[in-house]
Amino acid sequence: MSASIFHPRSVRRCRPSSSERGVALVLAILLLLILTVIGIALMFATSIENTLAGTETKISKIFYAADSGIEYAGAMLSTTSGYIGGVLPVNVSSHYGSTATPDMQVTVSQPILIGYSIQPGDELESSGHQYGSGQVVENVYAVSSSASSTAIQASKAIDAEVGVYPKQLSIPK
Repeated sequence: MSASIFHPRSVRRCRPSSSERGVALVLAILLLLILTVIGIALMFATSIENTLAGTETKISKIFYAADSGIEYAGAMLSTTSGYIGGVLPVNVSSHYGSTATPDMQVTVSQPILIGYSIQPGDELESSGHQYGSGQVVENVYAVSSSASSTAIQASKAIDAEVGVYPKQLSIPK
């Protein structure tokens, strides 16, 4: 019986042809390029989303500051008959607490009496159409509030009708 001896030099090694050399390197570089482009695109999209969210926050802050002016005017009209509008106190409208001076300014226009109405279900007085009677009515005012801020570079104005109820029918001062 003859024994065959395995000799390492007897095995033929398969070598790539000269045209196939470097293909793996080119594919790896191409894959890295694609992944880099995807990464940069994701960073860009995230940056844009962050900017949009910041802008939305700024717009919301300035809107709610202007809305606080309308609410303040309604409260002042219900307690003070001679309210003429003006700049809101610093503690009433929103501002950043980290700054020494307020960065938001809210201004309310002088309220204009549009009219008055009697609420459904209220008793009617025969002399209710005359001033100085005891008839309780809702006074309706046109009010405008504007808020602006240099820190967040935004401004907003709101026009509203404010109903103040109850009031005795009288000539507004």
